[in-house]
Amino acid sequence: MKKAERIQWEKEQKVNRFIQIAKGIFFQKGYDTTTIDEVAKLAGYNKRTLYHYFKDKEELFLAVVLDGLKLFNEKLQEAYDNPIEKHTKLYSMGKAFFTFFLEYPHYFNLIMTYEARNCIYYPAQVSNGIGFYKNECQKIADRNTELILEAIEYGIQEGSIHTTLTPRQLMVILWGQVFGITQIIMMRQTYFKEAFGIDHTELFERFLLHTEKTLNNPI
Repeated sequence: MKKAERIQWEKEQKVNRFIQIAKGIFFQKGYDTTTIDEVAKLAGYNKRTLYHYFKDKEELFLAVVLDGLKLFNEKLQEAYDNPIEKHTKLYSMGKAFFTFFLEYPHYFNLIMTYEARNCIYYPAQVSNGIGFYKNECQKIADRNTELILEAIEYGIQEGSIHTTLTPRQLMVILWGQVFGITQIIMMRQTYFKEAFGIDHTELFERFLLHTEKTLNNPI
């Protein structure tokens, strides 16, 4: 291995180690209570070394979120490309969303934090020099939005969706509904069936079916 290649390899190893250590801490403690000091210490380096690769805690957080967003995007893309038989692309993507929530709850929580703190929703907010990880996260988040819009537009064209709203307007309503019901399930998952008389997975399924049926009926 040439010297330049070895240096690059060592850099990648350090970066990946910092990200993996940070992921475990962010998963356990969330964004606000995680500190750069504990990440550096657990990784076996001093804080100065960590700052050589990540300018602050937010950038390290975004590096972790990026992995979660990529995984989430893969699940949505697969659902879009291979919709469940006799159901719409939107229904299938809703199922993929809920499955991701159940299988990767820690990533889901970090993505929710990212949505609230870092995601850019309007092009005018974009500025130069936002940083590599923020830019990469934004690309994936934008692609997820595009997938939902494409699914809505496809449904309108095939006649399974009837609406007087624009695709983007409908998208934000559906996105809010899905996140809202998922948050309720997340907060009340313990004793959910005892409290509401229905299993949380069945409730979400009923929600998807109800939404699909509602969208199919002209308003």
